[in-house]
Amino acid sequence: MENGGGEFTEELRAVWQRLHEFCSACDWRGYDPYDGLTSPWARLLPGKTARQAWTQFHRRNPINFRRLCGIEPQLNSTTVALFALGSGDARLLDLLAKLRTPEGGWGYPFGWQQRAFYAPPNTPNLICTMLAVKAHRQAGRPCDAGFVERLVIERDGERWIRYILQSPAQVHNINMMGAALLGRRDCMEFSVKRQRPDGSWWYGGAENQRWVDNFHTGYNLVALREYQRSTGDSSFDESARRGFDYWDKVFWLPDGAPRYYHNRTYPLDIHCCAQGILTYLEYGEQAKANHVARWALKNMWDERGFFWYQRGQFLTNRICYMRWSEAWMCWALKKLIDANETTNC
Repeated sequence: MENGGGEFTEELRAVWQRLHEFCSACDWRGYDPYDGLTSPWARLLPGKTARQAWTQFHRRNPINFRRLCGIEPQLNSTTVALFALGSGDARLLDLLAKLRTPEGGWGYPFGWQQRAFYAPPNTPNLICTMLAVKAHRQAGRPCDAGFVERLVIERDGERWIRYILQSPAQVHNINMMGAALLGRRDCMEFSVKRQRPDGSWWYGGAENQRWVDNFHTGYNLVALREYQRSTGDSSFDESARRGFDYWDKVFWLPDGAPRYYHNRTYPLDIHCCAQGILTYLEYGEQAKANHVARWALKNMWDERGFFWYQRGQFLTNRICYMRWSEAWMCWALKKLIDANETTNC
């Protein structure tokens, strides 16, 4: 497997530029796979199961019914943070500052129903806040992580980091990303201890969170590397190696296509591609990162200037999702371009 090559890196740069221009022209606003509850109709939903079903209807449907249902494109703090990471544009950090919540964190502009909890619109959460802090720090701007510190919880002598203040749910990618940001060995150890013998992690600790997927596993693996880099603590190296070997073997097809679940291939999701590029780069596998990028450009790029959401076994979902697809790919492609240019590939 070869690295990017000069011509491919130029192709990546051209795609990145078009993607950035497309999203900038939209003022960074767009639809999201999980924005269904912003519909006025959602107020009529009777409870958790109905909210989940309504959200999944929009997330899984290759036909975009959002306009019909009164769902408008929104400005998402994660979108802004990712484009700031992928472009270095200081104006995006100014915009991000305006989206900070009174609690000191960042959240999604829509309400969302998890299996373990419901979060109203603009509820500050770990992943939005982590990415916002990371964007500020990359640009050399101070940004405290006090809100993330408040998400640390202790029970039965163990500590982990929650998704939101209102729920104690144990979600491994959330805990590990937070532990990396704060340099918390105790919290990182919480998830490392729960790594399965084959190197994988369940998504979370509850019975209804027992699945293993591509991009959440990638989050875990990157968090382990970032924790080591920020603290100098290499005691989790074996966990990272086993996890990476599992992820590399299980989640990628020979042509560079991403499998979504450990036991099921479809849908082929662009977010898995973005996180795949970031994870391979973090583990020094630049050639494999380029291999994934080649597949994404060949199979998911829309010449109008954005990436499609998912390819199923029989249908392709061509909806443009600003956070899930475009923002993550913007950051991933920028990091890959930089890596290729550094190694003259």
